[in-house]
Order: sequence, then C-alpha cells, then structure tokens
Amino acid sequence: MQYKIVVHYAELALKGKNRNEFVKRLRKQMRKKLKSIGHDWQVRSIHDRIFVEIPSASKKEAEQAVSELARVPGIAWLSLVHWFPESECHFIRGEDVQPIHDLIAELANETHKEGHSFAVRVKRSDKNFPMSSQDFERALATTIFKNSAWDRVDLKHADQFFYVDVTSQGTSVHTNKVRGTGGLPVSSTGRVLTLLSGGFDSPVAAWLMANRGCSVDFIHFSASHHSLNDVEGYKIARIVKQLSEVTGRSRLFIVPYTHFDMALLEQDLDYDLILFRRFMARVSERIMDEINAGALVTGDNLGQVASQTLENINSMNRAIEAPILRPLLTYNKEDIINKSTELDLFEVCREPYKDCCALISKSPRTKSKHVVLEKMEAEHLSDYEDLIQDTLAETTTLVYNYGELVFKKEAGDEDSYV
Repeated sequence: MQYKIVVHYAELALKGKNRNEFVKRLRKQMRKKLKSIGHDWQVRSIHDRIFVEIPSASKKEAEQAVSELARVPGIAWLSLVHWFPESECHFIRGEDVQPIHDLIAELANETHKEGHSFAVRVKRSDKNFPMSSQDFERALATTIFKNSAWDRVDLKHADQFFYVDVTSQGTSVHTNKVRGTGGLPVSSTGRVLTLLSGGFDSPVAAWLMANRGCSVDFIHFSASHHSLNDVEGYKIARIVKQLSEVTGRSRLFIVPYTHFDMALLEQDLDYDLILFRRFMARVSERIMDEINAGALVTGDNLGQVASQTLENINSMNRAIEAPILRPLLTYNKEDIINKSTELDLFEVCREPYKDCCALISKSPRTKSKHVVLEKMEAEHLSDYEDLIQDTLAETTTLVYNYGELVFKKEAGDEDSYV
C-alpha cells in the first residue's frame, strides 16, 4: 500500500496575496523537521493542502513522522492516508472504483467498536469524478454495512469517520485526523529574544511566540559561570533543547549577573529587583541588536509576583526602546502548567532551581517609578555601561537545531562547532 501524509494548514488559507509565501515557509519548516528525524521526503503543495511523499518507509515510521509534524506551527491537522495515484487508477475517468471499496471494508473491520457509530465523508476536489459526493458516501456506507460489524450511522456526531478525497492527482483514503497546533510557521513573522528563567512561565511564552510564526532565541542570566563541559546538562540548556524541537534553530545566550550583584552588594535597596530586571532588559537589548530581534519576550503574568505589577512592568518597559512582549499576561497559572505538560516541559521545569530574581531581593517593592529608578541607577550604578560590557564579555552561547546541539562557544574561546 502506498502512503502519503496530507496536511491542512490553519489560518494561512486567509492570507490573501501573501498566502503562497506563508505556505512556502511552512513547507520549509516541515522539510527541516522531517530531516531532523532522518527523512529526506518531498513536501509539495497541491491546491489547498500539502502532501508529504513517503517513498519506502514502513507504516510505523510514517506514523512517527505524523506525530512529529503535528508539533510544527502552522498545521491545523494532518493524516496518514492510503494513496491511489490517478495516473494508475483512473478513477476520474470513470474506471472501476472497487479498490476504494475494498480498502474501506478493510479499514471498517480494523476500526470497529461495539456500539459505536460511523459516517463517511467524501470530498471531490475534481468535479469530473462521475459520482456526486453524496452518492459515493452512500455507496461506501453500504460496503461498510455489508462487509463489517458496523451497524449504526451518525452523520453529525459519529464515533468513527472514513474520509475519501478525490483530486486530479489521486485519491486519498483515511480514518484518522491528527490535530496540529495551528498558528503560523516559524520564521514567518520575525525574530524575538526570550528572557528565560528556570520556571514554567517563560518556556511556555517562548512556545506561544514560535506558534505565532516567530524565530525564537533565548537569554538566561545565571548566578554562576558554566564551562562548556557541563553546560549541556544545565537545566536551562535542556529546556531550550526541548523547545528547539518546535522552534527549530534557536540560540541560547547564558550571561552572568555577578557584576550587577557585586555593584549593589550591601547597599540594601528596596528596589533592587526592578533595577535588576531593567538591567536584564538592557543587556538583552544589546544582544537583540546583534541578532536582529524585533522584540524581547518575557513570561510575566500580571500580578503573579512583586515584579509583575503594572507599575513595575511599566518601569521595565521604559528601560529600553525595544518592545517587550508578554504573551502570558492574562493566563491563569493552571493554564500555564497544563501547557507546559502538553509540551513535555513539565518535568524539567519543575526541577529545583534558584531563579535569579529570587536571589536578588528578599522583600521587593511592588510599585516603582521610572524617574525614581533612573536617579538610583545614576547614584548607585554610575558605571552602568561597564556593567553591561563586562556581563556581555562573559557570555556562553549554545545553538540547538531541532533538539541537537550544533554550536557552542564559551566566553573568550574560538567558535566551537559540534
């Protein structure tokens, strides 16, 4: 039996004149994802869907590919289909469609469950097919009744659907639809830099931005330096590795905050937390300039902690010119945890970890003003530019591509490819 994977995209169908460019990017991301799991399969567009050609893979390999592709942003749903090439079968010319009936009978016996209902859905993309959709649905339903134990039809809310799609290229038959994540293909809406902590929020925020078409890179502020020998096992690196299964190629910049910490040592400022967040934003903005990122992303959730009040959010915003995006701002914590679990991030995110903000302040202020913070920075952090430069000089960089570490560089070292 010949198989294909048929992919229906989400809102790309609404993109008008730009639609072809979005579809092209989705096909590119699909090819990269397939290549990352060892398949150099052809991905092509036909009418309003995308087909993945499966040359000689087993059904198990094909089903694994479907599962992996379902994680690619921009896909509404996809299916592994049995494929009858029109060049060989000539169904549209009116020749015998018995092979479709035979396959439907086989699938009906494989999927039957006592007490469940079924329905047949036929779509004729090519109207030259000699039967109407409704007539072909009735004929195939009759085949199911005669050749299997199915005995109940429910046209609207069936437990099992049998799908037949007739096109000028060929006819597909399948029983399953795997739901995708929707959204837009990665790299279609720009690049962002995500401020990544060790908790649940910021990884989910990064995924949400990737699912809206952004290429996503990451910056993490660490309390200590990490050598290249142990950095791959670092919790933050493992989070980015997992996220890159969806985001594709993503860079992780690990920078120490020791210079800032030392600058405020023993000064006991109530505003040290928001001062630190402004510092992180400024360091991040310098890296954004280097990688052409259009916005900084955080996992802020309104009112969740002291730094996430409207006043402190505004003080952080005013520290830099670049926009700061907060996709989780209105989420409930339960929703964030559920999404983390869905993305297979829950276990790594729940591991013990001292968040950098928790180390800075024991009793942070919940309200701040930009003008007051500016005066504090001028008084207590007069060598601000040096702090930024010293911090950037100690950056460790990792690059992941669909879950594989492809590049790493320690501060002061030559580039190191792996």
